[in-house]
Amino acid sequence: MAALVATAVTSLLSVAEGCLTYNDAYQLATNFGKLVSNYDSELANQTLAPNFQDYSESVNSLMASGGGSSDGLLDATFSSRAEFETASSATSAEPFTLENVWYTCDTVTFRWKSDQDPRPVVGISVGHTVLAPFGNPTLYRFDEIWGEFDSAAWLTNLGLLQTTSQSSKKEKRIEMAFEA
Repeated sequence: MAALVATAVTSLLSVAEGCLTYNDAYQLATNFGKLVSNYDSELANQTLAPNFQDYSESVNSLMASGGGSSDGLLDATFSSRAEFETASSATSAEPFTLENVWYTCDTVTFRWKSDQDPRPVVGISVGHTVLAPFGNPTLYRFDEIWGEFDSAAWLTNLGLLQTTSQSSKKEKRIEMAFEA
């Protein structure tokens, strides 16, 4: 009981100060991972602010056919929560493991891994938070996310990029070629 009271007091103090706690940051990062790995609209409403935007040069380059064009790489990947929800609900479930979480008063940075075959995809995301409305299961929601990941591994796993490992006594290197 004392631990529960201490947690409640810590959470109330963090809200009064306008700062995330570790539990807040970890929960938001976990929720975002769940949205990416297996989208759920109720969880999206709890985790993402109505004005949510997502930025990822990794995703933008994949959507631009593997980086064939630099147009729009710095633009928002999803300029609204509705765009993010539409895209996320249309993708297949992918594994997502939260590796590390760091936070400040209003920002959560998290490193993640998706154990796919044949290559794991590793990425990092930074999310800006805002207070959630009263009654929301979490005290904060993301209003912006910036995320980057190993898009070459993603292309390899989709069968769109082949890697051939070649080695010699002096050097080991991986040669890559795009398939049309």
